[in-house]
Amino acid sequence: MRGLGVGTRAACARDVGSHDKAFRKLMKEEGVAEALLRERLPASLVARFAGPPTHLSESFVDGALKGSLADVVLGVPLLGGEEAWVLCLVEHKRTQGDLVLVQMLRYMASLYEELARKPRKGLLAAVVPLLIYNGDEAWAGPRRFSDLLDASPEVKRLCVDFEAVLLDVGAEPTGRLSSHPTLKGGLLGLKAAATPLSELEPVLREMVDALAEEQSTLRLFLQYLMTVVGRDALPLVARAAHTQEQGKEKAMQTIAEFLESKGYRRGRRQGLKRGLEQGLEQGLEALRVATRRVLVKRFKKVPAETEEKIAEADAATLTRWLEASLDAKSLKQVFAPH
Repeated sequence: MRGLGVGTRAACARDVGSHDKAFRKLMKEEGVAEALLRERLPASLVARFAGPPTHLSESFVDGALKGSLADVVLGVPLLGGEEAWVLCLVEHKRTQGDLVLVQMLRYMASLYEELARKPRKGLLAAVVPLLIYNGDEAWAGPRRFSDLLDASPEVKRLCVDFEAVLLDVGAEPTGRLSSHPTLKGGLLGLKAAATPLSELEPVLREMVDALAEEQSTLRLFLQYLMTVVGRDALPLVARAAHTQEQGKEKAMQTIAEFLESKGYRRGRRQGLKRGLEQGLEQGLEALRVATRRVLVKRFKKVPAETEEKIAEADAATLTRWLEASLDAKSLKQVFAPH
């Protein structure tokens, strides 16, 4: 199971729209929508692209999808004529269920209805459903609409059917999310929302690295994570900035300003380096507190010599002890040589 625990899921419930807002804004970044379609749609279709996709006008979406909440509707011109378009319905979901495909069917029917009303020379354009999913658990729902039907294969052949292209962000390995840096960074931000706090730091490091030159998108997903994960993510964000290589000063500056705007550091900023050090120090203290609490809960009593070890340990050591304390059968086992 993926997820950040009860507290984080409660935060997600308080602001479900945050996932959709972040995804919509990501799709407006230069080259992102085209990269998504080129990497996720069938190769035979991508080979016929005659240009980049366009976001359909708000008037078209309002007319075709009145009363619905489709996230992104994209039009792609194809080789063979200006009127040959594929409409890609991108539906980002945080929770899964059988009715997701029913909802997508309603969107597709509305789009076909709108297309049928417009002047055309021949057949209707295809509507391709693309589902972006970043739930707490791996997608276990149906991919084909006919899988929802209680009917024999002979009867299913007579019923409406389609298969959705699925991207399960949480289950997809980070190296295969995208070759486009901005799209990869945004998808890593969505992946972070479905990652346990104890496993979050490496995902954040990759997100920051991918968005090192995209300050606005980096700020967008830092704010997104603040909304859906909460302040527990701030020490990890500070550490992610600290691990950046030389030449990534823009990313470090953006993160430093973000941390400061959230009150993560006290006093006036006296240079980026000092600011990050302050953030890291608070992150260390948060790790010390978390380690003590888990040890007390697991083993009831923490000796003075153990307290001294915790007070003097660095971030990597504290993280190792904290992870070990979750499964260790004794206090001695927690502090066994690595």
